[in-house]
Order: sequence, then structure tokens, then C-alpha cells
Amino acid sequence: MKKQKFQPKFLVNEGGKTVAVQLDIKAYEAMLEELEDAYDVKRAEKIMSKKNKTHTIDEIERSFLGKRK
Repeated sequence: MKKQKFQPKFLVNEGGKTVAVQLDIKAYEAMLEELEDAYDVKRAEKIMSKKNKTHTIDEIERSFLGKRK
């Protein structure tokens, strides 16, 4: 996956405090995809570390996909 270069725009209130961030839709979607990928990796590592045994891909998918629905 190609790294997305983010160019956020920060919105500030009258006091100069940052109150929001604005991203274009492509940057937002890329950010969501990276977060989902990181979640998937973390979840798979947790599943695989529960027992000291080998897991089949079917076991991992069943356990993993069951938690995301």
C-alpha cells in the first residue's frame, strides 16, 4: 500500500484554540484503512497468543471475524 501524505487543515475558534481537523476524503479513507489494518494485526496476534499451539487459518478467521461482526 502506498503511504498517503496527509495535509490536514486545522480549524480554530476565536481564541485561537484548535477545535477540529479537516481532511480530504482520500486521506480520511487511507487513515481508516491503516487503522483497520493495525487493528487486524493486533487482533490476530491476540488470538494466536491465547494458547501454545498451532492455529489453522480457519480457526483464526472464525475467531477473528466473529469478533468484528
